[in-house]
Amino acid sequence: MTDRSVDARDITQSVVVTGSGNAVRLIFGDSGIVLPLQRMQIRPPAARRIQQAHHRRRELDILNPALSTIPLIGRTDILDGLRVWLDCDADISVHAVTGRAGSGKTRLAIALCEAVDGETDVGDWAAGFLSPSDVGPVVEASATRALSWDRNTLLVLDYAAQVHGDLARWLDRLATQELETKLRILLLERDAPPGFGWWHELTAPPLNSAAARLTLFYDADLRPHALPGLEDLEGRRAVMTAAFGAARALHDEAVNEGSVPEVGADRHFDGRLAEAQFANPLALVMAGVIAREKGPSEALALRRLEMARHLARRELARLKRLAGEGQAAAIVHLTAFNGLAGGLELKGLNAALADELAAAGLSGDAGSLGPLMQQELPPLQSGEGGGSVGRLGSIQPDLIGEGVIVEALSGAPAIEAGAADVVARAYAVGAYRAAEVLMRLLQDYAYALEDQSATDEEKATARRLMDMLAHVAGQTGNPEALEPLAFALPERTTILREAALDLTSNLAQAFRQAFRNSHNPGDAARAAMWLNNLAFRLSDLGRREDALGAAQEAAGLYRELAAARPDAFTPALAGALNNLAGVLSALGRREDALDAAEEAAGLYRDLAAARPDAFTPDLAMSLNNLASFLSALGRREDALGAAEEAAGLYRDLAAARPDAFTPNLAASLNTLANQLSALGRREAALDAAEEAVGLRRVLAAARPDAFTPNLAASLNNVASFLSALGRREAALDAAEEAVGLRRDLAAARPDAFTPNLAASLNNLANQLSDLGRREDALGAAEEAAGLYRDLAAARPDAFTPDLAMSLNNLASFLLALGRREAALAAAEEAVGLRRDLAAARPDAFTPALAASLSNLAGFLSDLGRREAALDAAQEAAGLFRELAAARPDAFTPDLSVNLCMLSDVRRASSDIVGAREAIAEAIGLLMPLFLDAPQAFIQWMAMHLQRYLELSQELDIEPDMELIGPAVAVFQELQQRENGDDDER
Repeated sequence: MTDRSVDARDITQSVVVTGSGNAVRLIFGDSGIVLPLQRMQIRPPAARRIQQAHHRRRELDILNPALSTIPLIGRTDILDGLRVWLDCDADISVHAVTGRAGSGKTRLAIALCEAVDGETDVGDWAAGFLSPSDVGPVVEASATRALSWDRNTLLVLDYAAQVHGDLARWLDRLATQELETKLRILLLERDAPPGFGWWHELTAPPLNSAAARLTLFYDADLRPHALPGLEDLEGRRAVMTAAFGAARALHDEAVNEGSVPEVGADRHFDGRLAEAQFANPLALVMAGVIAREKGPSEALALRRLEMARHLARRELARLKRLAGEGQAAAIVHLTAFNGLAGGLELKGLNAALADELAAAGLSGDAGSLGPLMQQELPPLQSGEGGGSVGRLGSIQPDLIGEGVIVEALSGAPAIEAGAADVVARAYAVGAYRAAEVLMRLLQDYAYALEDQSATDEEKATARRLMDMLAHVAGQTGNPEALEPLAFALPERTTILREAALDLTSNLAQAFRQAFRNSHNPGDAARAAMWLNNLAFRLSDLGRREDALGAAQEAAGLYRELAAARPDAFTPALAGALNNLAGVLSALGRREDALDAAEEAAGLYRDLAAARPDAFTPDLAMSLNNLASFLSALGRREDALGAAEEAAGLYRDLAAARPDAFTPNLAASLNTLANQLSALGRREAALDAAEEAVGLRRVLAAARPDAFTPNLAASLNNVASFLSALGRREAALDAAEEAVGLRRDLAAARPDAFTPNLAASLNNLANQLSDLGRREDALGAAEEAAGLYRDLAAARPDAFTPDLAMSLNNLASFLLALGRREAALAAAEEAVGLRRDLAAARPDAFTPALAASLSNLAGFLSDLGRREAALDAAQEAAGLFRELAAARPDAFTPDLSVNLCMLSDVRRASSDIVGAREAIAEAIGLLMPLFLDAPQAFIQWMAMHLQRYLELSQELDIEPDMELIGPAVAVFQELQQRENGDDDER
């Protein structure tokens, strides 16, 4: 777009667009509203190039996408998708892109603005970045008048979470307008949790009047586009080469004369370049800048956070030189404080700086430091938007700014001791902005606590940061003031889970009490939201009973709200019921879980019928969950129907939007495979599981950090299905690959992935045992049990059940090697653990106790301890008999298997009559299931019939043909089918 002014037709309402080279100013008639859009195109207009010529460039400018000269490399498919969005028919449309720090969100948006500006085939566009501080004035003005947009306009809003409240109100008002031109709003943020936080607030409005805003979103399923990593190795090399060249051009002296090696010239370099951390474009640019000093290979050997802190130290050294020796400490501290606060207001800046220096006990002249900071940290916007508040900028990119904060608050004991108070003061000033900064800081730096390769210093820094978070959370006497911090939390987190629980619990209690005092529906809605989130956080820590109470209360509140205002709250009720079903299932209350899941699926079915684009994904998710709950109650045919419908819906969704729904399709195929296997349809189960592996392998190749865990889970499933079909070598290959992937994941993030590694090791042990590799099987089983023992010691509520399961498996592998006493000890420990669990939670753990007792009976019998074996087998049979009486579909097969064990124990005790009675009872129980689904139960029935006939022959008694006759007839029919004898059939 050339630099010009365009007058609108009706100055009282319409927009006047003026271009200055650096910014586009949208002036809304006589309203006094000015919307300054920052233009950050890589090739700026002439006016801007003249201004930049007088700007002394810095190393950080190379890393700052707003100032860098590095072109966009790769991402053409994503950029093309955004161009399609611009061209769509809607007059007003909102889109969102998410991605971790340094993933290239801002750079991509700059490229989009650059592509649109002045392009005639797209239309005459005004495009640029809108400061979050300028959203509020437009919202206030639009409350009393409709502001016309006479030009196609693209607004890019970075750090969207900071102004989600103003943004929601603005979208509500835009939803009532019809424009003759196009208005596009692109939101950029690191994360967009669907269940809570800024995105949930924006896309799940609790009021009927606000639901219209949902029609403005480009993606009907209300999911942002997650920006993938840069996987093309030549693209990575090109980014680093461009950064290296830019850094060398910035300096007169040639510190390092090396160059980025060509493909194949340095295998060690190529291997480093392929590492997961360099899928992040910022990591490549940092390495390129540092390469000027250290050389490309040395720079590439640094870890991502090491590079960030290295560059942060250099930036702080530069600021110290500018401030002078006497104010070096002051400028470092104030730069960090400004960054923590998300930018200090320009109005009253010197007074704010003086106050912070006094609070920190530092000397410095705020009168001279204020202008210096405005020079070195200029705000993106000048504050000329009507009523907008100008703020200092922060050091960009964010990762370097965070490194500056870490460096400034580290070192001397006195500095580290007062760091938490500094963060608390910044949070009091910055609220939502400060919360986002703090959470980004924790996400980038605190995860060193889970990284085995992290240095001691990195781990110490991470612990200090966690202490800072705890300090902030405990400072306020008003729990509602914590909401910005809670909103900023990632939806799923390992290292922050305890802090997330504390924050969420405080908010749930605060809004619950507010509702009790006010009986206001708004307070009820917020209480329900935080209670639902609290249930999630409690479940994540294994506190399932507490989670159930929170989930039930949330569902109850949403039920009352939905009864009064169904259009507004039915979706929230359905979501809460889904969450409640999961918690109930984890507590063994399977019938109740199924009731909640069926109600949720019914609600989503009605919603999807009315608004398929918005709610079909929710219906598919709900059906996928429902399949698991039905299967747990033995309703296998119904479970298969739900799983097939879910997979079908996801297949259609993935065909239309593969980037958004291919992961869901893969997950639903895993569920489908399990249901097919439960019905004995093993080939079909394997086909579904292998399709899931194929999809997840492609996803993991593109985004290993996001999808490698899912690939490992699918490989685990495939191994089991291959084994069931006798393809044992292939099953072992899949199991070994799963273990390898999860071992790497657990090495990087042990808290998150050690449980998965233990589960894969258990599976690997089974595959090794099937191939007769008993010593190797025992080794894997012992490692799994050891991991679960450590996990259970740290979190007994969450991992004691897994330890008991692992001990059960270990006992079998010990017995296979003739180590009977050790096997018995493991089996007895498993029984002891499960007895305690069943005493506390009988619904959840009685089935597991019965299974362990049955297993123990076999070990005792092998050791000749027949009375003890009989006691254990009879106790197991009694438990299974009670379970089967209450839930025959789910537990009759287990009772049948246990009766077979009881028969063996009685036979070993020379009680042949009792042995035959037990096996006859097993056949009688199994017969109806066998006749209804012969493929699923044919092996069990064959085993039972063989034992019954052997015992009858041993007693010289004729078999009871009334008992076994129907089974024999089915076997004959199945045999005829296999032989293709249609006439006889």
